[in-house]
Amino acid sequence: MPQPPRRGRRPRTYAAVLEATSGLLATTSLAELSVAQILEAAGVGRTSFYEHFASKDDVVVKLMASLSDEVALELGPMFERGDRSPDEAFRLGLTNLVDAASRYAPLVIAVAEEWPAIPELGTIWFAMLGDFTARLARLIDRERAAGVAPPGADAQALAASLVWTAERSFHVAAGGDHPTLVNPGVLVEPLVQLFVGSIYGRAVRA
Repeated sequence: MPQPPRRGRRPRTYAAVLEATSGLLATTSLAELSVAQILEAAGVGRTSFYEHFASKDDVVVKLMASLSDEVALELGPMFERGDRSPDEAFRLGLTNLVDAASRYAPLVIAVAEEWPAIPELGTIWFAMLGDFTARLARLIDRERAAGVAPPGADAQALAASLVWTAERSFHVAAGGDHPTLVNPGVLVEPLVQLFVGSIYGRAVRA
């Protein structure tokens, strides 16, 4: 959760609103969610709410900004490998990504569906996925330059295609309506195979 800017009682109000909104999104779409519902769930007054947030959309923007920072950290093992093989690094990074997104699944689904109507959400959403894409493209270029990965499609386009495939796959799996992608956890190994196969032109190694 983002850290509140003040001390005393107000930080508890700030955190309560974020927690309440996150919980409400599990049962209520962002379009149908109201400030009144948030106030009731958080147990705070309208004046206190508006001391911290301009609207219900502003609450979701702040939640998403916090998640964006967390996702960037969780992806670290994919790019900062140490002694890990590429396969191990992708598996760990993608596992972290799926786990983080699953913890905030209602928020992620709400933002993925509502960003066209809320410019601030669109900015954060595309910045988060754009950062993932840029880091992955740089990795592809490095691996190709080192002779570890074969030449292929434009690195930026390949990276963007992989990232957006992962985004759509998570959205479908989190919805629970697909007969095979029944939950986000089943995505990890297919995504590892997709990323490793696309970048290195080979099967995943045990």
